[in-house]
Amino acid sequence: MKKFLSTMLPVFIMVAIAGICIGIYMIFTNKLPKFGNNIQNANSNVTNQVSNLSDVVLSFDELPRIDASGLTQPLTLELVRNFTQDDDISVNDFNFSTTEQGFNKLLNDEVDVLITTYPSDDIITLATSKGMDLEITPIAKDGFVFFVNSNNPIDSIKVSDIQKIYNGQVKNWSQIGGASNPIRAFQRPENSPSQNEMQLSVMKNLTMVDPPKDIFESKRYGEIGDLVALYDNSENAIGYSYYYETKILYDTDAKISDTIKLLKINDIYPSYETIKNGTYPIQTNYYMIKNKNNTSESLELFANAVLSERGKIVIKEAGYIDN
Repeated sequence: MKKFLSTMLPVFIMVAIAGICIGIYMIFTNKLPKFGNNIQNANSNVTNQVSNLSDVVLSFDELPRIDASGLTQPLTLELVRNFTQDDDISVNDFNFSTTEQGFNKLLNDEVDVLITTYPSDDIITLATSKGMDLEITPIAKDGFVFFVNSNNPIDSIKVSDIQKIYNGQVKNWSQIGGASNPIRAFQRPENSPSQNEMQLSVMKNLTMVDPPKDIFESKRYGEIGDLVALYDNSENAIGYSYYYETKILYDTDAKISDTIKLLKINDIYPSYETIKNGTYPIQTNYYMIKNKNNTSESLELFANAVLSERGKIVIKEAGYIDN
């Protein structure tokens, strides 16, 4: 045993010295992996991702033919400005349409891509009749919200109670814990994005009562027609819209007595956080819609950029909620 140790000990010492020398060499030549390199690499990837925001994806002249509904025009404009790196581009540079007109343009091959809300059943049926297969891709989240006058004692409402209000079963606020006032349930015009969303996501094919209407008269012809009345924020009123639109139209962040009050739905208040994390009950999306058979290079570049991490950053910076 002593003979073995006396023979091998010099070998062990030489191996140890060699290992120390190699380690010192690798440290001083930066060839030894150091603790935290994975974190540094991750941060580097993020930095590269953000720096890519300044790259030009397409010039303005190379863009596909784009249309957008009223709700998504600010979003579309910010995407175009970022992808072209041209901040001078404005709404005036596009022939943006209403939602219905935009879908008609898409179905008639007058535009390549439409950024908007979900198509109505009528639009999908029309697309099918034309032999067109629509590719409908969600790109941003939103919530569908209900609001009342700020003095209404009701703070939270159930989805089932909303359904009962709008199909005529509940007609007075006292039936769901409010004051004894008849409910004035405002609606949106037929085939508008908000009305389609209400029927699709909330009513789920339940028949809705006739909405309040404004009568228009002429001195010469008398009554000449009526239109769906706009929400008037009266004491007994209730209305609905998209969260994004509501914040803009009614300045819901303002703490003033004459503004509207957003209702909790099933005790969940609509906010960026609750819509983003999916806890708010009535979720919806904005979509990028195109003909699946349209494979133009400019359209593919634009669509891929919208769906990239860069696109998500732009969507968030434009004030929308990214998926």
